[in-house]
Amino acid sequence: MAHKILVLDDDISILRLIKNVLEDANYTVVTRSKITDIDICDFTGFNLIILDVMMPVNGLDICAYIRQPIQTPILFLTAKNLEQDMLAGIQAGADDYITKPFSVKELLARVNMHIRRDERHNLQTQLLTFGQLSIDYASKEVKILNELLPITKREFELIYLLASHPERPYTIDEIYEYLYPQSSDTQWRSISEFIYQIRQKMKPYHINPIKTIWGGGYRWQLPEALNN
Repeated sequence: MAHKILVLDDDISILRLIKNVLEDANYTVVTRSKITDIDICDFTGFNLIILDVMMPVNGLDICAYIRQPIQTPILFLTAKNLEQDMLAGIQAGADDYITKPFSVKELLARVNMHIRRDERHNLQTQLLTFGQLSIDYASKEVKILNELLPITKREFELIYLLASHPERPYTIDEIYEYLYPQSSDTQWRSISEFIYQIRQKMKPYHINPIKTIWGGGYRWQLPEALNN
């Protein structure tokens, strides 16, 4: 299956050039010349995003907004070459930047590099283990002492989000946006219900790796009972 790349730039000629170059390299390319509202749904399902900074909706703002829920590599495409502009892009969450004018070879080399790097990272994080607790992203299974935990899809997604970033606190808002990337009428209290159900299912094993954060939120704490 071809890797899918999203390219946003208000310069139609640039879009056409990038599309031709990447499609010749067997990538599937989606281009957009404008964006009015930042909708997470428009950025999901891609292996890499190339984003022009000087869009009517500022590219830095787009990147900062989508960075947390979107783990896809983001490359900035910009005519600016001042150091502070590059730093602003990195601080907004970009993985790399390409300065206009750019060579076709440089563009393709950077895209290939980030696609390969992301593939290696994904392979490394397919299976998370904490002692005798394992979380398999490929099969969407959680096992404790080699016994399969009977969890739902949403419960697995929540566990994987927290466990893949141990000790990092997540707010209710962040978890909600991750579980429901598209608009949903589901109430926020569903998050606490998911947490409750997960804890109940882990209770027989005498572990509770999901800790409540004072003020609202949760984090994954290494389950010591299974790590000895």
